[in-house]
Amino acid sequence: MTPIVCKKGKTIYALLTSVIESEDFAPTPVYGIRIMNENQKSEVLDISDNFDSVSSLFDLIVEEELYPEHLLDVAEDYLSGCFSNTVLSRLESE
Repeated sequence: MTPIVCKKGKTIYALLTSVIESEDFAPTPVYGIRIMNENQKSEVLDISDNFDSVSSLFDLIVEEELYPEHLLDVAEDYLSGCFSNTVLSRLESE
């Protein structure tokens, strides 16, 4: 799958796909996010194997123009469920 890329100002956001391989499971595609600007690059390559949830998170990150230095914290909060309900209810209301 080709990465989805969006540019806002001098910041580039990318929704990425990679494959995790394990002895116990078949190769599984996982989705991650990269944010780059002229000074920094940050990426989390394996947020989830659920494309729709990572795509929703990606859309929110682009909309809010998140800086690279905050990506890891946002991904951790997302994975711990701190704001997944907020994201889902916001998307459902649109």
